[in-house]
Amino acid sequence: MSASRFAGKNIPTLQQFMTKQKVLSLYREILRATKGLPQDDAEFIRSWARSDFERYRTVTDPDRIQLLLSQGKVQLRTLEKSVTFSKVK
Repeated sequence: MSASRFAGKNIPTLQQFMTKQKVLSLYREILRATKGLPQDDAEFIRSWARSDFERYRTVTDPDRIQLLLSQGKVQLRTLEKSVTFSKVK
């Protein structure tokens, strides 16, 4: 049993782990923001979000990832405002 159970595995750094958690959290927030929307609209937004996250899945540059996270948060806030506005009508 001298071989480490992590041998050959790519173990993320703490920073990479935390960044991944932020990305997953943003994705979940976007999905939650679609609750209360008409089903067609919610499905469209979920599909759009998934395709965007998939498109940038291979990005490894930390600065680029932070930029994408910032842009995603702005889009989330815009979505939340739109959802709130649509519920007021």
